[in-house]
Amino acid sequence: NNDLTPEEAFRLFRWYHRRDGEIKKPDYTFEAGFGGPVPFLSKPLGNLRFYLNHYRNREMFVFPLSRDSYSENNTQIKINSDLSPAMLLMFAASYGEVSSVSPYNWTPPTGRVLRGVEEVANLTSSSVTGMAIPFMPGYFSPSSIYRGVFDVKFTHTLSPKTLYEVKLQYKYSKYKTFQTEPRDTTKKYEIFPGYFVDEAPYGYWGYALNGVGDMHLGGWMNLGRDKSKNSTTTFKFDYISQINKWNEIKTGLSFVYNDFDIYSYTDSPSMSTWRRTLIYHIFPYRLGLYLQDKMEFEGFIANLGFRVDYSDPNSDFYVLDTYSKYYGVGYGNRIDEAPKEKAKSSLVISPRLGISHPITENSKLYFNYGHFRSEPFSSYRFRLQREYNGQVTYMGNPNMIPEKTVAYEVGYEHSLFNEYLIKVAGYYKDVTNQPGWIYYEGLKDISYYRAANNNYEDIRGLELTLQKRYGQWFSGFINYTYDVRTSGYFGLLEYYEDPKAQREYLRQHPPMTRRHPLPYARVNLEFHTPENFGMNVHRFYPFGNWRLNILGNWKTGSFYTYNPHNQPGVADDTQWRDWYNVDLKITKTVQFSRYKVSLYMDVRNVFNFKYLSRAGFSDNYDWQDYLQSLNFPWETGDEQGHDRIGDYRPAGVAYDPLEPNPDNDPVISARNAERKKKKSYIDMPNIKSLTFLNPRNVLFGLSIRF
Repeated sequence: NNDLTPEEAFRLFRWYHRRDGEIKKPDYTFEAGFGGPVPFLSKPLGNLRFYLNHYRNREMFVFPLSRDSYSENNTQIKINSDLSPAMLLMFAASYGEVSSVSPYNWTPPTGRVLRGVEEVANLTSSSVTGMAIPFMPGYFSPSSIYRGVFDVKFTHTLSPKTLYEVKLQYKYSKYKTFQTEPRDTTKKYEIFPGYFVDEAPYGYWGYALNGVGDMHLGGWMNLGRDKSKNSTTTFKFDYISQINKWNEIKTGLSFVYNDFDIYSYTDSPSMSTWRRTLIYHIFPYRLGLYLQDKMEFEGFIANLGFRVDYSDPNSDFYVLDTYSKYYGVGYGNRIDEAPKEKAKSSLVISPRLGISHPITENSKLYFNYGHFRSEPFSSYRFRLQREYNGQVTYMGNPNMIPEKTVAYEVGYEHSLFNEYLIKVAGYYKDVTNQPGWIYYEGLKDISYYRAANNNYEDIRGLELTLQKRYGQWFSGFINYTYDVRTSGYFGLLEYYEDPKAQREYLRQHPPMTRRHPLPYARVNLEFHTPENFGMNVHRFYPFGNWRLNILGNWKTGSFYTYNPHNQPGVADDTQWRDWYNVDLKITKTVQFSRYKVSLYMDVRNVFNFKYLSRAGFSDNYDWQDYLQSLNFPWETGDEQGHDRIGDYRPAGVAYDPLEPNPDNDPVISARNAERKKKKSYIDMPNIKSLTFLNPRNVLFGLSIRF
């Protein structure tokens, strides 16, 4: 039977939570390269030379998953040959691998993998079974990405004033997201006398299973699978000619051909409702042409040009009513029977203008204007996601047009003492046709998302920069940017065939946008000593060739909609704390004959600033308890304050909530004032180990050049 004493249940609980989450391996970055003439072939093949480079990186996860880290490696070789004094041929090839974990369970993987402390830590609050994730190695699917690049570039100098360049490139990516090893269900582990268990929660088990304390042991785990393959072939031709002393002409064309072979899905042997597919194979392509004239006259410089882009999705578009039966259960698998038409191509012209005009010997005015286009990700254009029963849940839109950005910049630069540069610039960007998803729900079994160009963004700001470009002892810059952004969408984000449901949505989600200034500042200072500075000890200068680089950042906190009373029209009523950070790097370089050796120490978050992470909250109730404990400016009575999201109770201060004081009793107010002074009233997250994720981090490194 399954009757257990409290002690036995505790031992079983400990068995299920036996995984050791301690990080025992270091993060590291390794890079090495060498090159030179190709032996025996260099002279007869036009000074044939090569350079071989290898890069390897590992970043340990904050707790292990199906893999314990994000890692990548890349090997690249470049070969150059002077076919003649005027002709250069370059060949390059690289191969790389990424090893990590897919963050997808409910939806088919789309190529993204986990990287970074915050991203992994947030998984514990991603689902109702999230607390099992650190102890269950197979909860998320392991994922690998294999990439290769091949380049050939030919450069021909026709004259001292004219050259052209031809480049052919082929890139491919192969994705592999897969099931972990099956669980060994042999009960061979005796955790207390006479009681044997299997290796759970280790190993893959696709059937629902819970252990003592509702520990999640199987079923909802390791759902994601991906066997997609993508490739891109690019041809580019560029021509540059200085036709006279005033005009330099640049022109060129490009052709890009894509092969998107997407085969991604979720799988479960026990629950058909957990199975869905994302499958398509398409071949979109695009053409580009540009022309630019750089004009110079007595210090005045103008770049005038344009770019023409043609894009063809090279696929079909399903001609369906909004609530067509082909979106529904049983019909989605027959969607190829629906009427189709050729998807529309797009042709756009993007003008560009840049002007720089000297005012004095040490100052200039400049103005930049341009249109820029970017294609939506292929998932927006071609995605076709279906459930196990054929119901369509995501439908891409191949008729989407490229996102458009119209950018303006006007600025003033002034040089002081030939060492300092002062820059004042104002900018504006009008971004339209941004891609997004719109939800549609029919009266029966129809509910899906469809892609559209329904989003926009306005960006404007003022930038102030003081820069010291070079110096014997120090250099660097200080920048302050006052940035204001407005974003929103056209139409609605959700449409319902049921008029009542549509009215309810409009009542709860009135269209609105908020304009918020989000200023930020950056400081980068480098202090260095000359190579031969200070005492000389047998040609060794202990105080020479030191570098201290300090990088400081500040940005204002982002806005968040709390709205605890669900009042219509309320948005962005709270704000996160401002963000500060200072990093530094100290480097000492020593020359030994032909070898240049550099030792460095890289310290991130020097002052150990603490910032609250949402990963520390065990669930949404924990998050809401924290928000409710804060004192915001719009509250009344003793609960009114100036807290921001991210404020925290100091270590060593016991939790002591504010006393209710509806009658404004001065004695209670005094006690509450003391609590507010200590911040003892803040209800901190339940998961203490994940509450602060940015401790001071010290890295040591060695670089050898020869």
